[in-house]
Amino acid sequence: MSRPKGSRDADHEAKRRELLAKMTLHMVRRDGGRPSLRELAAAAEVSVPTLRHYFGDRAHTVEAVLAECLRRGRPGLDAQRSSDKRFDQSIADYAADLVLALTAPKAVRLGDVFAVSLAEGFLDPSLGPPALIHILDPTIDALQARLAEHVARGEMIATDLRAAAIVLVSPLLVACLHQQQLRGQVTSPLVMSELVDDVVAAFVRAYAAPATGVSRDVGSLAA
Repeated sequence: MSRPKGSRDADHEAKRRELLAKMTLHMVRRDGGRPSLRELAAAAEVSVPTLRHYFGDRAHTVEAVLAECLRRGRPGLDAQRSSDKRFDQSIADYAADLVLALTAPKAVRLGDVFAVSLAEGFLDPSLGPPALIHILDPTIDALQARLAEHVARGEMIATDLRAAAIVLVSPLLVACLHQQQLRGQVTSPLVMSELVDDVVAAFVRAYAAPATGVSRDVGSLAA
């Protein structure tokens, strides 16, 4: 007697989650080059036809891995959407938290997730939009929501908040990738705490509302 449809659907989704967990860990470890579908199947401990059954071709499989990264990272992103601190301290806190998340030694480092998604998006045009949708844009969106609160409280000038979010995230992300994933800490090391302070100070100078009395000399707030 066949199982009810709902039971089959639940089994299918549970198996997808199991396969995604193994493939995600394999991809973000960055042990070698971009993995083939066969290598992803081996990491998931299934055959290529089985992997195709659950995900489709390589591009769809990688997109599913990126979506899984977003699912896992959603609680952290949601926590970054708001701050009750005043503008300068909020920006310093955000910058410090982002750098910590990008560089913290974990099984799945955020910096590795960005590195993999950018590599896939740059090298395969079909994966550019998924890399944005699942990895880069959610980071921008969370910060944009945080900045909107500061505008609403009169602490930040009214401006293109998406562009402003990119202005803050970009140097922090590039610096972390430079030092960690590209091994810049060996060839051309940076003092990350000083870089974070400088980025935060420049952002506050550029975007703080002049009438709020928010300090534009944030020096060591992000240390």
